Amino acid sequence: MSYHFQQNFQKPSFTHIFLYCVCPLFFFCKLTYADEFDSLQYSASANHAWDSNLFRSSNNETSDQITTYKAGVRFDKKYSLQHFVIDVNYVDYKYQKSDFLNFDAINYSAAWQWALSPALTGTISTRKNKSLLGFADFRTLIQNIRTDEYNIFRAEYSPYKVWSLIVGFTDTSLKNSQTFNAQNDYDATAFDYGVRYNFVSGTSFTMLGHKRNGNFKRSLNASNIALSFDNGFNEDEFEVDVLFKASAKSNLSSKLAYLSREYDNFSVRDYDAWLGNLKYDLLLTGKLKTSMDLSRAVGTFETQYSTYSITDAVNIGATYFYSDKVILGLNARLSQRDFDGRVNPAFPNRVDHEQSINGALTWQPLRNIGLTLSSIKSSRNANSGYDAFDFDDVTTSVTVDLKI
Repeated sequence: MSYHFQQNFQKPSFTHIFLYCVCPLFFFCKLTYADEFDSLQYSASANHAWDSNLFRSSNNETSDQITTYKAGVRFDKKYSLQHFVIDVNYVDYKYQKSDFLNFDAINYSAAWQWALSPALTGTISTRKNKSLLGFADFRTLIQNIRTDEYNIFRAEYSPYKVWSLIVGFTDTSLKNSQTFNAQNDYDATAFDYGVRYNFVSGTSFTMLGHKRNGNFKRSLNASNIALSFDNGFNEDEFEVDVLFKASAKSNLSSKLAYLSREYDNFSVRDYDAWLGNLKYDLLLTGKLKTSMDLSRAVGTFETQYSTYSITDAVNIGATYFYSDKVILGLNARLSQRDFDGRVNPAFPNRVDHEQSINGALTWQPLRNIGLTLSSIKSSRNANSGYDAFDFDDVTTSVTVDLKI
């Protein structure tokens, strides 16, 4: 099966920006707005994006324009010690040329922050999100909708508000609408446990453990050892989190974790790795805020040349509050993604180098109306064995956001 796409890429003109962004403002200004503390709030937004390389190709680039409409409702209410928050959003994605990618979805999240007493508190929450799986890793030019679901129960016992005992359960589910073995459908259940210590200064120290059991939604093919796609795994993760309140103008947070995964049938795919992050936010002046984030992330990526990937990244950003209505933002990211856990040694190692720079301008003429213009330039270069993964991309988007 093949598709033919038109290749010309048109830059957004002033007419485009006016039609998609400015005109709706005059209509929205006539509406009556709810107070930000009202229990029930409504929101709506429209985003128009220009993507110069939709399928992340190193040649024969295909540009497209994507319009996203979003409408949502939020319920946020406290009853004595109980706090309920519900978010429901309808999202509609429209592609101008690649219309086979069009889809709509209802995404939601709900949380009950419960308390049996001031000392015994916790959270029961659920979340479901549908999104189009991009083409940076999924290389087949068909629509693949990914559905992520999370159900969490968490309880904390803190009789003196100094130390806390933590226990909980987490159910996770991932489903693709198309077969994608590198990140296959699975269900997992985790038992979460740990302790936290809160200092008077506001600094907190947390130690957590997660014991997970997962099952892939695929049958075991023991006859094909070259692929070794398993149908289940057990995983242990231990982490230490520190939130350090250096001053009223700065925050420092960090996470250090060790993860170990064992597969049910093919031990060749077993792996363990260190991961974590270090983030520092600093308010340099009353109008300029800077941030730096160093991170190492581990993710499953099952192919013949890998079982998992490790991504080391650095993010540097700055936000300038020009006025109470205008905000400027700039962010740069550099990362290296190493793929490890080869099943077939005949395949060479794959390493990706990625970089991106993003700028954004937000204008909020009224309290409940916002207009954002953003542009991102990104590129990824893989080693020579995987040159089909190289791409250079520019995306520009305009968003109008309304809260009622």
